[in-house]
Amino acid sequence: MHRRPVRFLRPTRRRVSPCLTRTTVRRSLALVALSLLAAAVPSSAAADSLTITYTVDGISGANGWYRGSAGGNYIVVHWHVSDPSATTVGCELGLKIMGPTTGFTSSCSAQSGPETATKTVVVKIDADPPAGVGASLGRSPDVNGWYNHAVGVSWSGSDATSGIASCTSLTYGGPDSASAAVGGGCTDNAGNSASSPVAISFDATAPALSKVTITSGAAADVLRWTSSSASDSAVVQRSARGNKEQPIVFRGTGASFADKKIQHSLEYTYSVQTSDQAGNASRKISVSALPKVLTLRKLPYVPRASSKPILRWDAVRRATYYHLQLFRGAKRIFAAWPIKNELGLPAAWKWSGHRYRLGPGHYRWYVWAGLGRRSFAHYKAIGSARFIVPRR
Repeated sequence: MHRRPVRFLRPTRRRVSPCLTRTTVRRSLALVALSLLAAAVPSSAAADSLTITYTVDGISGANGWYRGSAGGNYIVVHWHVSDPSATTVGCELGLKIMGPTTGFTSSCSAQSGPETATKTVVVKIDADPPAGVGASLGRSPDVNGWYNHAVGVSWSGSDATSGIASCTSLTYGGPDSASAAVGGGCTDNAGNSASSPVAISFDATAPALSKVTITSGAAADVLRWTSSSASDSAVVQRSARGNKEQPIVFRGTGASFADKKIQHSLEYTYSVQTSDQAGNASRKISVSALPKVLTLRKLPYVPRASSKPILRWDAVRRATYYHLQLFRGAKRIFAAWPIKNELGLPAAWKWSGHRYRLGPGHYRWYVWAGLGRRSFAHYKAIGSARFIVPRR
């Protein structure tokens, strides 16, 4: 069998026909045109684009209320429809709504082709603040129209449109003032507020009482003091040693009191307390008044003497003079022959060649009535008594 010899062919480069290239281009252009056409046809998503919104020219308040505008008690509603070519009903560009109103309803409807949309807004306007706003205090003043401890203050009012939302309520406890301006008021539901301050006379500070002193005299005990204000009133009580009674001997303004109803030889305690116009009372200060005049009266205690005491006794009929002797302990340290029935002891003296002073200690004194001439040495005993000179 005869076989044909195999030929090996040389590869050749294939050429693309120019007509095929033009076809491809035409197809591409057709696809682009179709895409543009599809984009121009409305879709269901495009139909949803019909929307209605609004804006308000006005002052926003609280709780959905408007407080009018800068021009007055009104607002202006501006409707906005997304499709300018849509047919609209009630969609004014500047709808002026007058107040006050508790709810004005405005609607805007629009139609674009088969699509429709409606928007409704309810407008509440209250540009007026609460009326009749005033304060009331929780209780009456304490003293003379003054409050001297914390007092509650509450405000009330009315609002015919939006109603009252809240009113101030507080407790005032200072600072002190004859006319403290306490602020407060009410706010309505739209956010309008009205205030009405109230004046309170308030003083919770007690007076400061100081420099309480006593000066014992032969005719009166003179009491002096200093309080915070000259208008403060004082109450002075007096008690005698050994007596529980404490009668009021002075009540009024001033800074001193002379007690002329004292009894000789008695020790007294005076208590002073001052009060201001608001009724605040100072601390009570007590001082002791030691007798200036010592007598021979019998007492359940040995009286303490004031400085430079006066020794006094009852006059004796037909006595031309008196004789007085003073002892400290068992030692006589002084003697005198006064003509009158009293003798003021000096602070210091000289007796029997020695110098003495009326220093702290226990003393006893004796008195005799001298009858006739002193040279007769005719005496009649009157009595004796004791006293104490305290340490100053």
